[in-house]
Amino acid sequence: MKKIIFFALSLVLTSPFASAEKPHGPKAIEVNVSVGTEDGQMKFVPDTLTFERGNYYKLVITNPSSDDHYFTSDAFATHIFTRKVEVMDNAGKTIAEIHGSINDMELKPGASVEWFFFPMTKGKNLKLFCHKKEHEAQGMVGSINIVGSL
Repeated sequence: MKKIIFFALSLVLTSPFASAEKPHGPKAIEVNVSVGTEDGQMKFVPDTLTFERGNYYKLVITNPSSDDHYFTSDAFATHIFTRKVEVMDNAGKTIAEIHGSINDMELKPGASVEWFFFPMTKGKNLKLFCHKKEHEAQGMVGSINIVGSL
């Protein structure tokens, strides 16, 4: 009996599944948005974002412009659960993680962040804007929608 148990245990421990890395939750759906443009336009690209309840997202926010810009949406923060925000260096390496409720991010020129979240409640035309001096007046506005039946 001991030989059978030992044989079965050795099969499990030496199988390819025993050493495979286990997934850590769902795979995030990547969505990209730029704050500003390389040629200095005051806009979000794209300026409308839509997320569906029941999915897990990684929102990659980049600033390709030579100006500082804000990604601000007070209402968005009340409709999602933020798992974390990762701050990236120029090489794409994570240099900081931020946890908790977030409604405002300032991105310096060339900066990039990754925002991991779950949409929790539906919302329509949630205001997205840059509150840097006169940027909103120059057209740096957008909207965020959260859809779904869950």
